[in-house]
Amino acid sequence: MLSVIDPRLPLPCQHALSSLGFTLVPLPPFPCLPQPVASHPDMLLFRMDNKLFCHRDYAPIADRQIQTILSKTDLDLILTDDPVSDVYPHDVSLNLVFTRNILLGKTDAMAQKVKRHANSLDIPVFPVKQGYTKCSCVVLENAVITSDTSIAKAASKAELDCLLISQGNVTLKGYDYGFIGGASGVYQKTVFFCGNIKKHPDEERIANFCHLHGYEVHSLSDEPLFDAGTLMFF
Repeated sequence: MLSVIDPRLPLPCQHALSSLGFTLVPLPPFPCLPQPVASHPDMLLFRMDNKLFCHRDYAPIADRQIQTILSKTDLDLILTDDPVSDVYPHDVSLNLVFTRNILLGKTDAMAQKVKRHANSLDIPVFPVKQGYTKCSCVVLENAVITSDTSIAKAASKAELDCLLISQGNVTLKGYDYGFIGGASGVYQKTVFFCGNIKKHPDEERIANFCHLHGYEVHSLSDEPLFDAGTLMFF
């Protein structure tokens, strides 16, 4: 079991993941992205269907890590070639949500090859205003948790159950606050939080919502929630 992480994930969280049997795969930074999020998995990789999408300029930088993922899965690698920079929204082409065979994202910033793949499989695309779509969502099989109203509206149109929570209460160095999706990751039927979910003011509502959908919650440390750009599991 692989856990793809930002190497700046707090050490207590890294140790907790390792103790649970996950092999950690820290991603190197992509110089084209803003420094605070340059190693965030949800900015660098996107999984849909049996495809793993990665920008062509980042693939050589993270070749070892990508090959590790491919060697443990049956995923095919697709290299995207959209313009990328540290200026929003040219940094969010892969920051997308895929669940229950639907796709959510900022469509005018979404990687063209992702769009084409979705169209080829008749996967419906639901547009949102929030470019940091995956950062903003805890993604369950038939539901999402988010603080973003545009995502909540899109989720409703997509017939996904949605829990709308308060903004903030997640730390991210270099920004006023981070996002709940970036401070979590889902593996099988457990939602792992980077920090202690009990320190979030909506903790009870979040835990109850996860339990309603058949998921357990697991805090990886006693620290406040930390946006590490999503824990990706393979």
